Amino acid sequence: MGLPRQLAPDDSGSGHGPFGERAFKGALIGCVVLVIIGLAMMLLGGEAASSVGISFIALGAVGLVTSGAGLLAERLLGRRPPPPPDVRAGNGRGPFAPDGTRIDGQLRDRP
Repeated sequence: MGLPRQLAPDDSGSGHGPFGERAFKGALIGCVVLVIIGLAMMLLGGEAASSVGISFIALGAVGLVTSGAGLLAERLLGRRPPPPPDVRAGNGRGPFAPDGTRIDGQLRDRP
């Protein structure tokens, strides 16, 4: 007996990870801020502050390189974020109800 299977959420998000596009952009901004603060600490601080600044630069650079590599891989593999839920609600066969009538009330042409 094991743990119950974890199901993916119904809304698969925007293609920017499990937290969505807003969090992805926030993380990118955070990485850039880390690099800027690290540069300032490295240039203006003493020996200890310079060491911490170099660590900040490395941490921010790893985050930027990782996110850039993920975006590049998505582009090279041709993966696109899924469309919004209101667009993907149908089955790709048009706005027809299961009985063959159109959702807007018009009848479907049948042979």
